[in-house]
Amino acid sequence: MKRKLFFAICILSVLSGCKVGENSKPPKSLSGIYPHLAYYNNEGECGTGAVVPWAGSLWVITYGPHLPYGSSDKLYQVTPSLEQIVRDGSIGGTPANRMIHKESGQLFIGPYAIDSTGDVRVTPYTVMPGRHAGNARHLADPANKVYYGTMEEGFYEVDVHTLKVKELFRDGNVDRKPGEMDQEAALLPGAHGKGLYSGQGVLVYSNNGETTQEALHQFDVESGSLSEWDGKTWNVVRRNQFVEVTGPGGIYGNPNPETDPVWATGWDHKSLLLGVRDAEEGWRFYRLPKASHSYDGAHGWNTEWPRIRDI
Repeated sequence: MKRKLFFAICILSVLSGCKVGENSKPPKSLSGIYPHLAYYNNEGECGTGAVVPWAGSLWVITYGPHLPYGSSDKLYQVTPSLEQIVRDGSIGGTPANRMIHKESGQLFIGPYAIDSTGDVRVTPYTVMPGRHAGNARHLADPANKVYYGTMEEGFYEVDVHTLKVKELFRDGNVDRKPGEMDQEAALLPGAHGKGLYSGQGVLVYSNNGETTQEALHQFDVESGSLSEWDGKTWNVVRRNQFVEVTGPGGIYGNPNPETDPVWATGWDHKSLLLGVRDAEEGWRFYRLPKASHSYDGAHGWNTEWPRIRDI
């Protein structure tokens, strides 16, 4: 009897060990691609809005095409063991913004604020409508506030502690009728807002397109703009298509905002454009050769923009 009992225990131990071994297998990878980390929405287009390592996890937001009031898209948390967690309270939209706010220890990504422990707070689109394109450090109170900029030129000031929202400039979608797809606003020339960054006393904003019929058919018409705001007045710096705006501080914002440069990338039908804002001399622009003509459309409907990153 004892011998049979011992044999049964051994068999159970082996089976149990097999089960643990199966569950502990690494997730399937195909040339570095992990199929189980795929994400989906119900919007006909599912793009990657932002991916940021933060609080011991990788945080991912997706977007649908033109959804300034939310969508079926989610906020995803990917753990070090490559477990994908769909966070409750996801409200979707068309976001591509991301910024780490050092003073409060938070990641701002899409409409979400994530603290250093992974707790998530959400700012609803009812109080901050728009397709969130970028975040930037505040010009006057960077320790306590951040800026949000949208694709249709909505600009907001957000308290990092309470998430109280102050509208600075109304998003162009707010006054449109339901179903309208226009991508321009009255504040600045051009359409299809992209980058947002601050430094040297100004908030810099880019857009990369135009909504005219000519822009749908001609690649060399006037399109897009690079603009800056000093807290009182907007100034159009250059009337060309621009996308990325950043500086040496990257996702954190410039550590020495009075003197650190601000960079912007854009193009026209002739070449790429690299803009550099110097604290003493202002903006200078440099031309670089194009590797392809895939971005030549004056409409600005391009796959999301190449970024400037420290590698």
